[in-house]
Amino acid sequence: MSSNDASLLCFLIIIINMKSPCELIVWYLLPAIRAELSKALKKEHVLQKDTAEYLDMTPSAVSLYISGKRGGDMELPGEIKLKIQELAKRIIAEDMSPYTVMKCLCPICVEIRKKKILCDIHKKIDKGLPDDCDFWKESNECL
Repeated sequence: MSSNDASLLCFLIIIINMKSPCELIVWYLLPAIRAELSKALKKEHVLQKDTAEYLDMTPSAVSLYISGKRGGDMELPGEIKLKIQELAKRIIAEDMSPYTVMKCLCPICVEIRKKKILCDIHKKIDKGLPDDCDFWKESNECL
């Protein structure tokens, strides 16, 4: 095998194993947001079954988020946690539907992505990313 073939093979292995940015949202960001929101609703004395209804998930999933067994792989910045706590209060006050909760979560998700927190996680799990990667810089809406 020539050195060019070996380089191409290494490149293909990196590309095949690389996580797409959308995978990072599904595996890290959304669970972190759901965990924080579940905990915020619990602090507001909302029952797990009611939290499950608001977030359109099972009570057992809510339990996993509250216990930290799910959604604990990513630390959210303090200002994002405050926004999520404010959203929890709005959910209760307005008795939001799961659809409305989802619509309220999208801007929070976009804001987190712009802070490049996902970039730090991506660089830890995918060594082949360029240092100047700015995938989320232009992200202004949900994917």
